[in-house]
Amino acid sequence: MTEDQLHFLRAMDEYKRVNQRAFPTLTEVLDVLMYLGYRKVAPVGEFKMSKGRQTPLPGQKAAVARDDAGDGDEADSGESQE
Repeated sequence: MTEDQLHFLRAMDEYKRVNQRAFPTLTEVLDVLMYLGYRKVAPVGEFKMSKGRQTPLPGQKAAVARDDAGDGDEADSGESQE
């Protein structure tokens, strides 16, 4: 766990304790992030999880190996991806 992740978890724990909320809403989570100093400073980029998903979500096919460069060129083989 990174220092940033630990800092966020501690802030969320404190928020839940002070406000007696076992399950904060996403709006409340955003409030905590903004309290910690989060500010949108760049356009939205590609979302990547810090750790890859081990199992596909229900209704999804297993993940196909992707290009590490992340430039989206893995579909250049001419095969359709569904």
